[in-house]
This record gives sequence, structure tokens and C-alpha cells, in this order.
Amino acid sequence: MTTKPYLQRYFGPQGILKTALPGFSVRPQQQEAAAAVEAALSTPGGLALIEAGTGVGKTLAYLIPALQKAKPNWRIIVSTHTLALQSQLAEKDIPLVQSVWKKPISSAVVKGRGNYLCLQDMDAARGDLWTVGDPQFMQIAAWSNTTPTGDVAELDFTYPGWNDIRANTDTCKGQECRFFDRCFYYRMRREAQDAEILLVNHALFFSDLAMRRSGDPEAKLLPDYDFVIFDEAHHLETAAASAFGVAFSSGRLPALLDKVRRVARSLDMSVERLKSIESYSQSLFEPFVQANRQDFFVSDILPGDSALQTARAQASAIGTLLDSVATELLKQDTGGQPALKDRVDGLRRQCARAKEELLLVFGGDDANFVRWGSQSRQARRGPQATLNWTPISVAPILQAALWREPRKVGAALISATLSTDGGFGYVRERLGLPDSGSHHSASETIVGSPFDYEKNCLLYIPRHLPIPSDDPGYAYDTANEMLALLEASRGGAFLLFTSYRALNAAYDHLTQSDLPYPILRQGEMPNARLISTFKAEKNAVLLGTQSFWEGVDVPGADLRLVIIDRIPFAVPDSPLNKARVDGITATGGDWFNDFALPQAQLKLKQGFGRLIRTSTDRGVVAILDTRIVRKTYGERFLRFLPPARRVFDIGQVQAFFGEES
Repeated sequence: MTTKPYLQRYFGPQGILKTALPGFSVRPQQQEAAAAVEAALSTPGGLALIEAGTGVGKTLAYLIPALQKAKPNWRIIVSTHTLALQSQLAEKDIPLVQSVWKKPISSAVVKGRGNYLCLQDMDAARGDLWTVGDPQFMQIAAWSNTTPTGDVAELDFTYPGWNDIRANTDTCKGQECRFFDRCFYYRMRREAQDAEILLVNHALFFSDLAMRRSGDPEAKLLPDYDFVIFDEAHHLETAAASAFGVAFSSGRLPALLDKVRRVARSLDMSVERLKSIESYSQSLFEPFVQANRQDFFVSDILPGDSALQTARAQASAIGTLLDSVATELLKQDTGGQPALKDRVDGLRRQCARAKEELLLVFGGDDANFVRWGSQSRQARRGPQATLNWTPISVAPILQAALWREPRKVGAALISATLSTDGGFGYVRERLGLPDSGSHHSASETIVGSPFDYEKNCLLYIPRHLPIPSDDPGYAYDTANEMLALLEASRGGAFLLFTSYRALNAAYDHLTQSDLPYPILRQGEMPNARLISTFKAEKNAVLLGTQSFWEGVDVPGADLRLVIIDRIPFAVPDSPLNKARVDGITATGGDWFNDFALPQAQLKLKQGFGRLIRTSTDRGVVAILDTRIVRKTYGERFLRFLPPARRVFDIGQVQAFFGEES
């Protein structure tokens, strides 16, 4: 791949970054990743798939080419999975590059409506009983007069009533709003319109893409763009599936009816019809709320066609009643009160959207979608159910909406964990990207980490343990192995689990031991507080599941041991996974090799990546699942992990940590 002179000028041994930024280290891998981004940017509709290992510095690798190419009539989007990385780009990375860049950088952070205060809805809420005397509401009212952005991220407290005063599509009146000139959301939109680089998250990007599919040129959340860089690209399938699907909770209609009742007190409006909606809604959702199952197919709760038809009839009846409520709201005399009229108009739109999405959840008919539900328990409201209508495969959707030829928009997909088996076949298949042999295919680049894993990291696999099982004896043996490892490392460990059941069993065992280190468990406090406590305690032990396998950065000696209890195969009988497995099998595919195993490879690399975060970090990754050395597929995991020294004797782990004493 040809390296452009400007890349050498910035990334080279005597380059601008080396001489201008204290502590910047030249990494050939970073320049190689930057060259791959540059090549895609320089090709109309160019595509690039890039895996850049931990420590490569992928942010600068794509920002430098992006800023070089961006211009007033050529806009680039940088899309991240988390708002945290979005903020890091805006507050740290772009200002860092700006300090060595010759021309001004025009960038803007774009978030979804729900992140911004709505002045119209806040004004309408001032007279409601739920806001009267509420000190937090008064704080927000005062904040609204001083905040430059209206972004909820500025608040240092969580406000329970935020959903009632945040910007949302249903209550927004656009330019007809009394507060349009001061609107925080539209101020952000105007800034975005003038920016060359837009920082968004995946959820917003795909929500915009879903709106654009309607064919309405005005239906979009983002300005038009020419190129998109997907950071944390391994999350794209999940984000796209969420954006192109629908989720409807059992609490949605009761919350909407409460809003209508509050407005009805100021109007000559009957609330009798609301009782009928409430009754139908309770009857419709009751089987799912009482299912006592975390995830389920709707067909499992409503077996047989007749049960689903009955539910569809109930959903249809609710839709008809919502139409009637919207019509009645339209007839109301708001007495020249603009705030009241705003609320009435917004409620009408909310009724229409609720009807549309409810009918889709129960009546949607598309072979590529699955109808499923999940249950959660909330302290105040008890069990709640959410029903989903989700695409099984986003590949055909993205083929039509994003990758279709002739392709006007190019893209670079970059992540520390994007390849499986040393290639990108899995991600191509899941996202519908052009085949590697096609003329318009994406380029492929894999650059390893610059860190010295052979010197600074051990991979420990206890061969003496049996293959994982649900036998209590197995849980006891693995917990004892964890104890031995924690004694060797003297704490400073993440214990990553594939299930809460295994996590809790290990927690019980560890807390009953004489281990002299603080033991923290996911769920006992917010994740961010868990991490800050872990760092403060120095020798703490943290037990976590899904949210701690990635996106958690603890550099230095505070984290020196990562224990992984099992190969992270996804739960095979979760509704969405099962639907995907069935879809692969139905077309003659091999669900284990084509789906389950690649998915687990990515997850295992993410978990492994928690340990070594800087060039001076040292530590041990312990994988307690002996399938990784006993099963033929185990080598497919080991071959593509970072090249740490592989050991099988706990004595070698003890000796490794003893070197630091």
C-alpha cells in the first residue's frame, strides 16, 4: 500500500506528531492503518476493513487522513459505539490534532434528540403537579438559562422526569415552535450543517439511515455526508438491528395515558376512552409481564396462530382507540394558551406513533424479522416486558441502504477486534459487505499491537481442569483455581464471566475465603463507580460479565491479572441468536463455524485486551476453559490471540509475579 507523503510527515520518526507532542511514540502499525483509511478516502465509494490491535493509536490513524481530506463541500462522519468515545474525540483527540494542524478544523458533536432539553416541553411542565416544589426541576429551569448546549451530559445528577422535558420527535414543532430560535437541538443541527467532521454514535447513524429509507428527502437526522469512519465497528450489527427494528414496552401506553390525563384536567375532555385502552393494554401485555422469563419468543408465550390473532385484534382495538383519542385532542379548545396547544399537538403525534409501532410489533409480516420479548424488574413498577420486532439479518438492509452500487458514500470500518480466523469473512457476511473477490470490495488491513506480549504477558491455561459443566464440583474447582491465581497476583484482577450464575457462584466462594483483597461485584454499584473504586483500592478484585469484557481501560499495575471463566459462546437459545442460527442452517450454512465460533473469537479477544493497555503493563491472562486446548476448534482461538507466552503450570504464574517482588 502506497503511503502518502503527508502521512510520513505526521507519523514518521521525525514527523510532526513526534516532535510536537510530548511522549508520542512512532508506531509503524499506526501509519499502516492510516494508509488504509487514506486509500479508502481517496477512492469514490471506497471501503476499508481495518483491525488495529491495542496500542496502535487508531484514533489518530483515522483522524489525520480524515482531516486532510475534509473540506467545506465534502463531509466526513466519525461514528462511535459509545457517547464516551464521542466525547473523547471532541474534548481530547481533535483538540490534540488541532494543536499541530495548519488549517482550522470544523467539527461538531451530534447526539440524538433525547440528549437535549426541550424548552417547549419544560415550559409546559412548569404547572404540573409533579414539578411543583421539585428542587431538581427548579435546578434544571435555572440551568436552561445558562447552558450553552442543553445537553443532559452537563447535569451532575440524574433527573427522573427527564423523559418528559427532553426533545422528542412527537412534540417537536420545528420552526413553528415558540422557542425555535433558542432550541438547543436545532442549534446543534445548525452547527452540524456547517461542520466538515461530524462526531456521532452508531445508534444515531443507523436511525438516520432508517429514516432515509422512507424516500422522503426531508426525513433525516444528519446532514448529507460523503464518507463515514466506523470506530468500534464490531458493534455495527447490533446497532443496525436495533435501529431498523421496533421495541415496545409494557409501560409505554400507561405513561402516555398519564400524560393525556394530566392535559385533560385543563380541557373539556372525557377520559373514559382511556380506561378502555388501559384495560386492553393490561390484557395484551399481562402474559409477557408474568412470563417470568428473561428472554422469549412471543410465540412461546402465545402458542398457536389463534393466540397471536387474538393479540393482534387487541392491538388493533388499541390502535383504533388511540385514533379516537387523537381526534378528540384535535377538537379541544386550548383557549389561546400556546403551551397547552403545544402539549395537545405533541400527544396527538405520540398516539399516532404508538399505534403504528404497536401494530408493527404484533402484525409485522417479514420473514427476515423475529418477534421476541424480554423481561426486566424495576423497583418502583415491578416486572416490565418489552416486545421487539427485530431484523434477523441486517445484511440485506445494509446492502440496499449503504453498500449498494454505484456507491456514493465510502466507509472505513475499524476496531481492535474485527477479524476472525485472520480474515474478515464473518464481518462481511454479517453486514452484507461486498465479497472479497468483487470489483467493489473493501480493502483489508490487519495490524497487530506494538506491545511486547512475549515479554510482558503470560497466557495461563490450567490443563488439569475438566471441560466446563454445570456440575457443582466444576464450579468449586474453578473457584479454587481463581483463588490460587489471585494469591499469586496479590489481587489487582478482573474476573470475566459469561453468565451471572457463574459470577455469583464464584463471588460466594471468594468472599468465604481468607482472600485479603476487596472483592467488587457487577451490579453492586454503577459500573463507572466500580472502576473508580477498583483503581483506588489498588489490589481489588472485580467480578463482571458482559459490560466489562470491553470498553474498560485500567492501565498500569492496578490491573495485572485477567481471569476468563469460559470461552464466551453466545447463549444459543436466546431468541435473536436462535433466529440467526436457524436462518444460517436453513440456507445450508454451518451455524457453529459460520456464526457461534467467530462471534466467540471476537469476544475472547476483547476480554484478553483488558490487560495490556500500555507498553509498560505486565500481567497474566488466565483462560480456565480447557476446551481451548482439548477441542479441535481451540487452536482457532489461540492462534489469533496476542502472542503471549503460553504456560500450563500455576508455578510459572507464581514465578512471573514473583519477579516483581
